[in-house]
Amino acid sequence: MEQFDVIIIGAGAAGLFCAAQAGQRGRRVLLLDNGKKPGRKILMSGGGRCNFTNLYTEPAAYLSHNPHFCKSALARYTQWDFIDLVNRHGIAWHEKTLGQLFCDESAQQIVDLLLAECEKGKVTLRLRSEVLNVARDDSGYTLQLNGSTVQAEKLVIASGGLSMPGLGATPFGYKSRNSLA
Repeated sequence: MEQFDVIIIGAGAAGLFCAAQAGQRGRRVLLLDNGKKPGRKILMSGGGRCNFTNLYTEPAAYLSHNPHFCKSALARYTQWDFIDLVNRHGIAWHEKTLGQLFCDESAQQIVDLLLAECEKGKVTLRLRSEVLNVARDDSGYTLQLNGSTVQAEKLVIASGGLSMPGLGATPFGYKSRNSLA
């Protein structure tokens, strides 16, 4: 059975970014997705040019049961930090209505950026990996996948919502939320 520090379920924008950050902080990371390509919704966003952030990102723009969480998260990593990352990767962008930022060329550039950041963090990416079961005990989490079993101290579920079932969206995150709490 393979051991990791962190397992992240979902190779969309949040999962890729989380995996890259954890990997670059020295964690042994496994990133799982049931699809055949990472970042599928990213590729469709913004008409294929990816609305990757907004100049006016601020806590007041978010709804949450805990409004202080957003303040803390945005204080640690701002839209300006992500814009700097986009610039370091040489991605040209432009502003549209109300501060929305889009790639000049293709959303694939953002997917490539996130994959490069994961590679920099030595993240293990496994596609077409269906999570069949998740068990939690004192040492962490054990996941039964289609073909293997993996363990980690930490588990992040970044499986997104059900807005795009044609892209492989499943109710996994909703079903897991209550059973793993």
